[in-house]
Amino acid sequence: MKIPYKEILCEKNFNFLLFGRFFKRSSLTLFSLELIWLTIKLTDSSPFYLSLMIMTQTLPFIVFGIYGGVKADRWNKKKITVISDSLSAILILAIPILFFGGFLNYFILICTAVLISILNCFSEPSFRALLPELVTDNKLQRSNALLDSIQRGASILIPASVGIVVKFTDQIHIFTLAFILMIISTVFHLLINYQVPQFNASQSEEGTVSEIKSTLAYLKSNRSILIIILVQFISILINTGLWRVGLPIYLDKNLEKDISTYGIITGILGAAAFATSIMLGTLKKLNPLKIFNIGIILWGSGLLVIGLSPSIFMIYLATILIGVGQASEGLGRIVLIQKQVPNNMLGKVFSISSSINYTSDTVSLGIMSSVLAILSTTSVFWAGGGIILTMGLIGFSSLRKQNNY
Repeated sequence: MKIPYKEILCEKNFNFLLFGRFFKRSSLTLFSLELIWLTIKLTDSSPFYLSLMIMTQTLPFIVFGIYGGVKADRWNKKKITVISDSLSAILILAIPILFFGGFLNYFILICTAVLISILNCFSEPSFRALLPELVTDNKLQRSNALLDSIQRGASILIPASVGIVVKFTDQIHIFTLAFILMIISTVFHLLINYQVPQFNASQSEEGTVSEIKSTLAYLKSNRSILIIILVQFISILINTGLWRVGLPIYLDKNLEKDISTYGIITGILGAAAFATSIMLGTLKKLNPLKIFNIGIILWGSGLLVIGLSPSIFMIYLATILIGVGQASEGLGRIVLIQKQVPNNMLGKVFSISSSINYTSDTVSLGIMSSVLAILSTTSVFWAGGGIILTMGLIGFSSLRKQNNY
């Protein structure tokens, strides 16, 4: 009997990257959760200050994301990851130390959060660009699927552990646990045996602006990559505000459901995405562009179902469709970029994609309250789902015409 993922799990470098990613994602998940609680405590539950704090996790990527991608392509990717993780761990540990010393305030907390986000602007493109240099092309599909699954698994399991932590110690020590997990992540990343590719060693000292321009020119000439980035931008622009603003409001006002129901829905979303990533990784052959478009179709269909039949059962069913769609879209997009984009541009392309996504997140949250003041929640759901579904169908139809199956 053939064991799924056995071949890729036999590679030490990938295992170090995999476990490093798991512990880092776990650390940042705990950090983000506790950041909200501590902000509420320090600001006496101010919605304004809490919104600013949440934005510290998106705005730095809009400003520094592309620059971080340039450096990821020029510098040693392993060193960038290790240094970023180490500095993040120190910053996280500083929070409980300052708290118990009586020196912690909102200004220091928000500055710390901004610095950690800036460090992630360098480590995230380095991580994505590092993988194709550690595994062969024929293993990219399974390695990405496994990495995506482990990240989603952390996002599901780690929040549940918060209740256990606070039973045994002060809640501020969630930051201490996040520090420990980040240190473990640093150790695993440090163990990776990595040699800088030749293109990095001989790369001409091109200016940052020039590198960004050349990457944008590459995207302009490679429409398939550009289109999937733009499709994801539109999908996130529609989805984020609906999911984080529209759905909770609808559950409360129309179905008289509370935060526990929203938590169940979020868990279903994560579980569906996790299972899908694992399953896709076991497929022997995968057309990433086909999987991407199928994912977009399922994503849009889920939102459309909520708009057309917003009962609690149908919302649960639609959530499964959305989870499957998002996991399929994500895996197809990442594999497509890693296979088609030259290695010396991978960091910049991933950082451009991330910056666009974070911009989409921020804009979506900003405009959704205004949109919902004019239109009903259900109409926004079916309209938004219809737009995403249409994009997926157009992409799927163009694939059939090109005979890429």
